[in-house]
Amino acid sequence: MISSEDKKYIMKLVKELIPGILMEINFNPSIKEVGHSFHGPFEAKLVEKLIAADPNFTTPEETRSIEDIKYKGNYINIKFGFDKKGNPNICSMHRLFKYFESGKIDSYYILSIDAKGPEYHLFNVYDYFDYTNFNYGPGQLMLKESKFKEVYTFNDESRRLTKSETILKMADMYKEAYDRHILLKTKQQKKIEEIASAYK
Repeated sequence: MISSEDKKYIMKLVKELIPGILMEINFNPSIKEVGHSFHGPFEAKLVEKLIAADPNFTTPEETRSIEDIKYKGNYINIKFGFDKKGNPNICSMHRLFKYFESGKIDSYYILSIDAKGPEYHLFNVYDYFDYTNFNYGPGQLMLKESKFKEVYTFNDESRRLTKSETILKMADMYKEAYDRHILLKTKQQKKIEEIASAYK
């Protein structure tokens, strides 16, 4: 995990870098789908500058990694937008479960930057599962951004669960999402069968 002092350091460094990055990528908040248009260039430039600023920041080792950058080996996923209010994808729930249970990671940090404000959030996903939504079909975990912002406190470690509690929490989330998925697919199949029966 990233220590409390290191989180303060990361946030200070990011806040110092952001104004220059926005200028370099010619950020324009007035264009359509601003977050989608600028996320790629912003992320690439931020990763580049963080690595240049501190060797403790490193790039992912795997091609299809779930992190954009690491700090002292800890995974960080960068999310950029403007006036963020939606439900952005966080990561594959299966990989979050698999990596955590195996001990490959003990945390998964989101560094969220909302250029309107700007607003900055750095948090461990495993501490904020109550403000996420898991869709069993595509398998993606999504952040309920508005609800999350209402409760977020920087460097709040009071939410941390033990490894066993985290595994059980994720298992419950899987079961609830699975039940919703089966119910939906059962209804869809029943509707198809009703329509098809008219052609017999």
